[in-house]
Amino acid sequence: MLSIFCVKGTCKLRILLPKLNFVLLCFFLLAQDCERPIRDTMSLTGEHIQKEHFPNGLVVTFECAMGYRSTGGSGKTTCAAGTWTPSTLRCEKFNCGSLELVNGHVEYSEGTSFGSLATFSCNDGLVINQVLFICIPICYHTFSPYLVFSVVKCDSPPSVDKAEGPSPKRDFYDFESVVRYNCQKDYTINGSASLKCKSNGEFTPNPPTCLMVRCKAPFIPNGSQKSGARPPYIHRSLVEYECKPGFKMEGEGVMTCQLDSTWSSTPECKGKGLEPPMTYVYMF
Repeated sequence: MLSIFCVKGTCKLRILLPKLNFVLLCFFLLAQDCERPIRDTMSLTGEHIQKEHFPNGLVVTFECAMGYRSTGGSGKTTCAAGTWTPSTLRCEKFNCGSLELVNGHVEYSEGTSFGSLATFSCNDGLVINQVLFICIPICYHTFSPYLVFSVVKCDSPPSVDKAEGPSPKRDFYDFESVVRYNCQKDYTINGSASLKCKSNGEFTPNPPTCLMVRCKAPFIPNGSQKSGARPPYIHRSLVEYECKPGFKMEGEGVMTCQLDSTWSSTPECKGKGLEPPMTYVYMF
């Protein structure tokens, strides 16, 4: 004889056998729902994308998330008594491969895999005039840059007081173009006479200035000019001085007229000099 009775989810089975009477207790667990499954490199598909709770026995399917691709396996998993069964789907990041940039180079923030940032730089003399970086959701695993280059141009550098130039005279100059300045008569150039158009669109170095350079005649007590230039003493005029007999020179006797209209050195003649010859008087 069999009899079954249940109280609050627990059922008891009573089995009556001849000359044997025992009670067999069977506990039946209530079915449990599952929380939303999480996979770092995967996402749910179909109608389950927005759900947070899933009934026991439900089968859902994963696919590789954006930026990842399947390398095999199945994305199916089943809710079983509050736990999801393992899925065999394997996902790896897309690799976009290297980019080739004519007249420039590319740097990557994190290699060439999905999510990496590609930075473009041009060789000297070229600038990126326009960048069109197209990202198509269906083909997001491929870099798609389109670059339009333009040649660097420099505006005309300024004119310089007391100078002729810049020469040649133009409104704009191409990359690595060179212009020159020439100071007028009696003026000396201070700085570089040649400027070059660089990759930043500017001429370098800065324009020169033109100076009137005049050094005064050196005054060396007990000394005299031995050789060299004669007045007027202009830039780079060179003179050599020597001391009179009995005096010794301290400092450099060869002097050059500098841009600031001063001499490169100021020697001195030190000593007592030669005593005058003695005069003898004879008495007869």
